[in-house]
Amino acid sequence: MRRLFGLLILLPLLAGCFAPGPPPLKWYEGAEDAFRVPLPVPTDASGGWALVNRRLGVIGQGGVAARIDENGEVLWRTRLPARFALTGRPGQVHAVVGPSEIPLTLIGAALPGRLPFIATLDPLTGRFTELAYPPARTPGELRYVTVTWTSGTRVAVAATCLPGSSCTLTAWNAETGQVRWKHRTRGPAVFATPCGQDGAAAGGGGDRYLRRCDPLVFVADGRLVTLWSGEDRLRSRPVALPRGDIAEVIPGLYRVLVVTTPHGPGCRAHAAAYDLEAETTTTPAWQRTFSWDQPQAAVDEGCRRDPSIPLLVGPHLMLPDSAGALVGDAYHGTFFLRLKPGEYPVSYGGQVLAYRADGSHRDPSRAPSTALRRLPSELVPAAQEVGGQGIWYVPGKGRRGEVIAADVYGKVTWRRTTSGPPCFLGNRLVYANGSSLAALRPVG
Repeated sequence: MRRLFGLLILLPLLAGCFAPGPPPLKWYEGAEDAFRVPLPVPTDASGGWALVNRRLGVIGQGGVAARIDENGEVLWRTRLPARFALTGRPGQVHAVVGPSEIPLTLIGAALPGRLPFIATLDPLTGRFTELAYPPARTPGELRYVTVTWTSGTRVAVAATCLPGSSCTLTAWNAETGQVRWKHRTRGPAVFATPCGQDGAAAGGGGDRYLRRCDPLVFVADGRLVTLWSGEDRLRSRPVALPRGDIAEVIPGLYRVLVVTTPHGPGCRAHAAAYDLEAETTTTPAWQRTFSWDQPQAAVDEGCRRDPSIPLLVGPHLMLPDSAGALVGDAYHGTFFLRLKPGEYPVSYGGQVLAYRADGSHRDPSRAPSTALRRLPSELVPAAQEVGGQGIWYVPGKGRRGEVIAADVYGKVTWRRTTSGPPCFLGNRLVYANGSSLAALRPVG
């Protein structure tokens, strides 16, 4: 049996707002206003929030966090110190480590020569508590920071890296500031983007992963290194990495995908998958070479490539090949679909549409009429499904957007204009609307 310790099947937040799905209600049948109140927490440039705890109704952005009940009443509102302003993403400073834990762990700014400050925020009461003064850090850029829990102790881990050279990882007790261990790589390290946020919906299709949520996964010195949830030591093993510079490290449920940067006149790249738990195996479970070409991206160093476009979305691995993008399974490395040249895939739940640069799209599946739910015809590549109940967010210019609901046939049954992406708080669909916080509930 596979070891599932620390395993989470994650539906990350997109643009700080797309939380796990709502209760199984028939939203497409109709929605009505639940409340409209003054906006208790400002939104970011996209109209969303950096922190969303759907279960408890907590949102946060910048220097403010608040909890709202299903009637729109503000249960508490806490102002955060400037160095803990919520503007970043997990793995960075000014961010929340995990949106669902109690209490929440906040990663603050780092003073010169020090590691980042750590604090907690109780989502039930709004109580903010700054933890111990952080230890000194080694020279270099602060590349990655996270927090894990072991034997009831909150342990922070940060990586400081020299340009094109080694990285030093430091773990310390966030409650006392005492250093627990250090680890130094000989060469550069490439870190996996942590759970909670990955790409912020860049390039459309979003970043809903089915993956393990270990605090730390990276590749360095020809080794795959992980810090498993609940542990306080690094697991490191040699692996036969593909030749070339590593572009991305992407954890899945049971395997880690390593993808190289495209190079040469043919933009050749390599993908290889390694079993997370086969600690004595060095060879990849599968590997594939492809010619990197993303029709929706600008040319970057001779290749059409946008690093912010996720390759693994939900159950689908999508390799951008010049002969036609490949769509398949990240575990087995099998590909069931090849698009036409010039098309790029966008994944919506279990379905994939093929888009072109002019915005036109088609359903490339062999029997699209057999799908359990048809997709609305007006979806754009940047559209995001909200909660899996036939509700979609279609972004417009700036903070403007539109929420639409569609039945199983893809027919739009209602729509609302918003000032940013919506999210579910409890069974309320909540979104910013100008200077107000508005919420919908299903009819019936």
